[in-house]
Amino acid sequence: MFRLLSLLFACLLLHALPLAAQKNTAPADPKASKRTIALFDNLRNTKDNRILFGHQDDLAYGVYWRSEEGRSDVQETCGKFPAVFGWDLGSRFGPGKMTNIDSVRFRDMERWVRKAYEMGAVNTFSWHIDNLATGGSSWDTTAAVRDLLPGGKYHSRLTEQLDVLAQLFNSLKTDGLVKHHIPVIFRPWHEHTGNWFWWGAHGCTPEEYKTLFRFTVDYLRKEKGVHNVLYAYSPDFFVDAEHYMRNYPGDDYIDVFGLDYYYRKENLERIQVDLPVKLNIMASLAESHGKIAAFTETGLEAIPNENYWTQMLLNNLKAAEKRIAYVLVWRNAYHHSKSEHYYAPYPGQKSAQDFVAFSKNERMCFQNDLPKLYKKPKKRASAKLPETK
Repeated sequence: MFRLLSLLFACLLLHALPLAAQKNTAPADPKASKRTIALFDNLRNTKDNRILFGHQDDLAYGVYWRSEEGRSDVQETCGKFPAVFGWDLGSRFGPGKMTNIDSVRFRDMERWVRKAYEMGAVNTFSWHIDNLATGGSSWDTTAAVRDLLPGGKYHSRLTEQLDVLAQLFNSLKTDGLVKHHIPVIFRPWHEHTGNWFWWGAHGCTPEEYKTLFRFTVDYLRKEKGVHNVLYAYSPDFFVDAEHYMRNYPGDDYIDVFGLDYYYRKENLERIQVDLPVKLNIMASLAESHGKIAAFTETGLEAIPNENYWTQMLLNNLKAAEKRIAYVLVWRNAYHHSKSEHYYAPYPGQKSAQDFVAFSKNERMCFQNDLPKLYKKPKKRASAKLPETK
């Protein structure tokens, strides 16, 4: 009888725990490095539900400067560096290809990734890869996915790109006598629910997309021994949970559930209602699958609203009841190339003062206040049964 009661009590306890707590949560890669595992664990359990703030290409250039060591529009505006640094690996790798799609040299990018890691921050990578079937850009929507999959006539073009990509990931090591790989988040084949990229909704079926994603991850892990990467799945527009999961490659391939969603002048009113709902759907799915939830790409171009940071972005993040690990805003293009293409403020910009207030909010986390993300978190106390009324 005692054994039966003990079993019944255990079942009741398990039922009382949230689904995420019941899952054996770990990175999708069973051979992930110990620092990659620590990053996964810490991002799933950010301190006091704080949200890490990120910025694309933050150390590489700003609105009025380019390739000046130590500079950052974010730091010069609020006195703090971002907690997350975004980088891009497009357009393609190859002989003589020294820079990415935004003219950032890969050699410099590796150095800045090391610097961000030494600061205790997180590095994320997107991949605006060229259409490997036609030679066009990412925005050339000519169908290509089927021809790049195993057995396709251009499959070798994909593996050639993955070979160089793996070489880059494996080269991301610390300096010094005892080197270790730097953990990063990789977000390939992003915004697939839209129709602007060749891997998007009009370019392949859900099954072809899943196969492409699975092959990418399997090739990097199994063929190239890449084990310092967490993988992100990041739709753009979606209607509901079913739509969000339609192209999902599976828990064995994904670590981060993301959302790419931009503020635009024409949708500012609608987004105040729509965005928290979308974030909650995404974060609830992440929780149920034992994954990290993140607002993987967003922003309002040229930030014309002086209270954008506290009245819009922060309010929307707070309205999402589920845990969001980090938010990343897009890049600040050099003024002479694209004068109004920036998503973080710079000193004197219209929203700069509001950004300072945003950076001081208790929910936001910048580099100066980061926990030790690459060390195994302390074991948390076991969950308790809910109190009876």
